[in-house]
Order: sequence, then C-alpha cells, then structure tokens
Amino acid sequence: MEKLITWKRGFFSNTYQLYTNGIQVGYLKISVWSKKSKGVLDEKEFDLITNGFFKQETSIIDSKTNQEIARIVYNNWRSKALIRLKDGLECQWEYTNFWHTKWILKKNLYSINYHGGIGTTGEIKSFVSEESLILAGLFISNYFQRRRSAAAASA
Repeated sequence: MEKLITWKRGFFSNTYQLYTNGIQVGYLKISVWSKKSKGVLDEKEFDLITNGFFKQETSIIDSKTNQEIARIVYNNWRSKALIRLKDGLECQWEYTNFWHTKWILKKNLYSINYHGGIGTTGEIKSFVSEESLILAGLFISNYFQRRRSAAAASA
C-alpha cells in the first residue's frame, strides 16, 4: 500500500514537519550541536545517534525499547548510504538526479521515493511500512546536505 507524506521545514529550521492529508503525523528534529536527533512518525519514536569522525555511522534506536533496530553506513565519496537492519536485511539509499532533489531508499522489491523541491518542502511516496526507514531516508539526505554545506564553507 502506498503511503504519501509531505514535509515542510523553515529556511533556517532543523525540524522537518511531516503531514498526511494535511494532518501532522510526525517530525524529524536534526540536532546541530549534538550527535543525537529525534524522529517521530505515526506515534513511533526513534533516536538517531551519529558516531565516528572520519567514518561516521548512525544508529537508529527505538525510543520505547532503547534497542538499536538499524545502522546507517555512509559512503561519503559517492553520496550513498547503506542501512543495515537488525534482521540482516540491507537497504540502499542514493540520489536519483544530478541536483540532489530526488532520492530513493530501496528495500528488496519495494522503495521509498523522496522529492525535495527547493529545500523547504518535499514529498515522500513509500511502499515500505517501516516508519524508521521513512525517517532514515530524510535524515540521510540532510546528512549529505550538511556535509556539502560544510565543504562549500571551508573552500
């Protein structure tokens, strides 16, 4: 079953507000000053904790059980990521256009498609039911956007 979610965030905001049919169903709050971010979707809560310096990885923790349910491994040279679920399954994340306004997360034969517009609004079409993966796809895009911004600022 397809799930359609729209998202909004202010120009200088670090919080994505997630909506279905105009009703807020969750949010993703990216922390700038710590390595812990928070995501909520359909009443399921997750902590995303990034560790490492040169080779960063992010753990996705179920906030209710405090158990790690997945780990995101980044490929910074190619702007791709791999999500390793605890059951051994792996999901691929990658941009699908040159401008980095569209990206996809693939799980077996199913996918989550993202479209990011100008940067403050977007749309998610999910054929995957896991809320953690829907939030992870948005989180990974933000991760690579911040890395590009930091590289541009240091140049």
